[in-house]
Amino acid sequence: MRIFCIDIGNTRTHCAAVDCPDAFGFDVASGCAGAPRKGLPAEPECYRIEARADYPSDRFADIFCEKNLCAGADAVSWCSVVPKYSKALESKMGKGRDTMQLTFERSPIPLDMDFPQTLGQDRIADAVGAGVFMRPPYLVVDMGTAVTIDLVDKNGRYAGGAIAPGMDAFSQYLSTRTAQLPPINPAEAYCGLVIGKNTVEAMYVGCAKGFCRLIDGLIADIEREYFSGESAQSKTIFTGGSVSLLPKEWVGARLVNRDLAFIGLAKSFLIDRKKI
Repeated sequence: MRIFCIDIGNTRTHCAAVDCPDAFGFDVASGCAGAPRKGLPAEPECYRIEARADYPSDRFADIFCEKNLCAGADAVSWCSVVPKYSKALESKMGKGRDTMQLTFERSPIPLDMDFPQTLGQDRIADAVGAGVFMRPPYLVVDMGTAVTIDLVDKNGRYAGGAIAPGMDAFSQYLSTRTAQLPPINPAEAYCGLVIGKNTVEAMYVGCAKGFCRLIDGLIADIEREYFSGESAQSKTIFTGGSVSLLPKEWVGARLVNRDLAFIGLAKSFLIDRKKI
């Protein structure tokens, strides 16, 4: 089965066609055919991702129609963090398509939140997608306009998380609000620096390294509280369009997969339609 998956963000909308596991022998008990639970393959063998694309969110509804983006798909599964863009896409969907928006009511995992209706739909998709590869507890760090850190606890519930400004905000804010501080490329930063010997190095330390230390600190706090002595590093997956902005030296061997939302949207659709 092919599902066209759409993740509408504040500035960019990401989409892809996903060939889903019910078409080639999904193992419900293990989560996915042949996929290791404690590692993350570069291309998940149980959800085949094709035709990845990226569009401006404010024009996506029109582009969806003009380009007939979901041609050849059996269904559409989507999420959005911008209500006005959700309405625009709904108006273009038309009838006759099997579509599902991943709202909090349709979450296939329990949401242990005070106000689940305010939880970003992309965060649900990421949490479900990561669950294909990890046994709880696990974390998802989504790098976008904002960075979100989301915890699925040992009982398999979405338990909450943290939200902070994204790397782009950290690295570009000063250059846009001051007269002499330049733009920097945080991916080139070396987190081993303690102090900078020039302006760019000083910004690497304060902005790029500072951002990474923020993420490390939040993960460490969650690890102490929820991982019962187990290391969270091997059970944390990084995703999102701004992963490429992270310092390469800091990313190192961390688990990275930009397709988690697509996988989560596809799996949520299959569960909702009782196909798995």
